[in-house]
Amino acid sequence: MARFHTSTGSITVRTWGYVLQGPGGQPLDADLLSSAMHDLLVIDASRDGTDAGRFSAAEITRMKDGMGGPSVVASYLSIGEASDFRDYWNAGWTKDGTALGRLTDRAPDWLGPVNPDWPESRKVRYWDPDWQTLLFNDAGTGDLDAIVRAGFDAAYLDIVDAYYFWGTEAAARDRQAGDPANDQQAARRMVDFIVALTGHARETNPDFFVIPQNGAFILDDLGSDSVRRAAFLDAIGGIAVEDLYSPGNADENNPLKPDRDQIRVLQRDFLAEGKPVLAVDYLDDPRLVAGFYKQAARDGFIPYAAPDRDLDRLAGTPDGTPAYRRPTDRADILRGSPLQDRIDGLGGDDRIDGRGGADRIGGGGGNDVLQGGSGHDWLAGDGGHDTLSGGRGRDTLSGGSGHDRLAGDAGADRFVFAFAAGTGPGAGRRDVITDFQPNVAAERIDLSAMDARTLTGGNDAFTFIGTAAFDQATANGGLRFVRQDGNTIIQGSTDTDAAAEFEIELTGLHALTAGDFIL
Repeated sequence: MARFHTSTGSITVRTWGYVLQGPGGQPLDADLLSSAMHDLLVIDASRDGTDAGRFSAAEITRMKDGMGGPSVVASYLSIGEASDFRDYWNAGWTKDGTALGRLTDRAPDWLGPVNPDWPESRKVRYWDPDWQTLLFNDAGTGDLDAIVRAGFDAAYLDIVDAYYFWGTEAAARDRQAGDPANDQQAARRMVDFIVALTGHARETNPDFFVIPQNGAFILDDLGSDSVRRAAFLDAIGGIAVEDLYSPGNADENNPLKPDRDQIRVLQRDFLAEGKPVLAVDYLDDPRLVAGFYKQAARDGFIPYAAPDRDLDRLAGTPDGTPAYRRPTDRADILRGSPLQDRIDGLGGDDRIDGRGGADRIGGGGGNDVLQGGSGHDWLAGDGGHDTLSGGRGRDTLSGGSGHDRLAGDAGADRFVFAFAAGTGPGAGRRDVITDFQPNVAAERIDLSAMDARTLTGGNDAFTFIGTAAFDQATANGGLRFVRQDGNTIIQGSTDTDAAAEFEIELTGLHALTAGDFIL
């Protein structure tokens, strides 16, 4: 468990998830991601990897506090490699336009060799100012700038272990004058880069942080440089590490063989410094997943078992909670975001809270509890015996069929009744409005969709007759009210007999006028 302080408040993180594309490479679904159940969610900044497909600030707001509950949302950002599917890529940099092609004389000095495991990407000289300018700059045109502008809480920095590549692994043919001569030089340049990147983001969002992926030994490789060590720990919210418990050559489901040396370093250099460790292993074998969760939790880490290395499916949480909270035909507890939402409870006895924004909420079948929250909301109980509460704002409430209870709460609200059978006569059948305010501007009982004279063609309006009884002249299309047992009963007749075809009960005694209705 860890606690992250974000611009929207402190969030306790017990679970996390990691998904960069939709199934089979399809675009990510912002609406689906807003219902993710993880306390921390790592996604790409774009639904399809392009600048045009970047998630909007409203979409990120919903992901941070939507149907799945409050979450830390971090954007993936590769800082150690450049990929040919990103918009910054220039096809003129290589002979065939792809990362795998031979470099041309137009290639920037920072562009290094191909990553053989991911041939669409090349290593970069991350210390080069031109590469860093692509990611962040004073003009606000970098990838990091767009991430901060969209409202992400953090950046999830991939390929941090590129420092080890340049310090140890790079072949002589791939080196240039000025490249780091050893791991210590490379680690210092990487730390300086990450600290500068984070500092730039914090000029806009002081609570912004980064989560480096891999590079567990980076503090070790700094040597005795206490200044850089402190600056790095201040910049990061935690560290993520891949394949810590199931290293191997297969893409997924390698045998569990924890890297104890790396685990000890992570516990000493990060966990002991109050920085959580996020472990991601690529597993979908239930036995391996269970073992991974057990061992990682025992080591004090927060684990996530990604079903495949393509990161195109979001797995559920270690306690068995599904990846997403979506409406079902069972009894659901659903919530909206601070913005405008559309929620349909489907079947089952649901509890739905729209929270902020001008929401449209439908209960579906079942006996539902709907809450509008703030904003000018539209609530429809649909089938079942429902309870509707508008909350703040000028709300529209419609109980639908069944014996419903409606409360507009604060604001001038509209109570809509579309058909007589939805609020039949008699206690136990009629709908109840608990807080109707007569003679308040814009507070209305709306009967305009209901046909007042069912024996004639068209949709006729009701005639309000006050407290007068129905007689031969007023029964067909008449609307009246009576006071009964401390409450006010609205009665409507849609045929020629003197009996009411529908009733609406108002809590308390009221003197109604035609102005209280939309007839």
